[in-house]
Amino acid sequence: MIRFSHVTKTYEDDWRALSDITCRIYKGEFVFLTGHSGAGKSTFLKMIYMDDRPDTQRGGQITVKFSPTAFYDSKTTKDASIQTLRRYLGVVFQDFKLLSDRNVYENVALALRMVGVRNKEIKLKVFDALALVGITAKRLAMPYTLSGGEQQRVAIARAIVHNPYLLLADEPTGNLDPDNANEVFSIFKEINARGTTVVMATHNPDFYLDSPFRRLSLTQGKLLNRDIF
Repeated sequence: MIRFSHVTKTYEDDWRALSDITCRIYKGEFVFLTGHSGAGKSTFLKMIYMDDRPDTQRGGQITVKFSPTAFYDSKTTKDASIQTLRRYLGVVFQDFKLLSDRNVYENVALALRMVGVRNKEIKLKVFDALALVGITAKRLAMPYTLSGGEQQRVAIARAIVHNPYLLLADEPTGNLDPDNANEVFSIFKEINARGTTVVMATHNPDFYLDSPFRRLSLTQGKLLNRDIF
């Protein structure tokens, strides 16, 4: 599904966020992306949904394939096509990014409204997503009335309401207490069990130690465990 081939990303002042990254993530996998703060995890995820692209002068390339007709390449995909790419995936952030002037239902429904989904279908999809994350009873609540764990559940529901092929999570439990963090992690495992590929960036070893899921470890922008292909 996702392939990084010798990907390097350099920002201002020659700060290299990623250095010669080569790896694959396969359809249906749950993959941990680990490393300390500043190791390059967020940049790695941004590359997948093309918020950033590899250094062109170094020849690095990322390909993302959702189906035979939905194929994206960091070298050839036009900026105008990136919104279409993002319809196939969902992203969950550490700081929730909910709209403060809309209730839970409308926060989750917004992505569907923006692409013209009918109201009847929106209602079904939103209720399904809210039920999966266990927050249906709070559907009319405003974000500021919710706990951190509840806000993150809403953010997850928003990310999965359109049944994405791929879910990217950037330190989704970083602002949560241990109990809420474990509950959110359980939600991600359930989403993966239903067929969605999940890539979860985290520095919490409680999740990935002794886990059956594969781990990609970054340190100072370098991948410690390179895939061979």
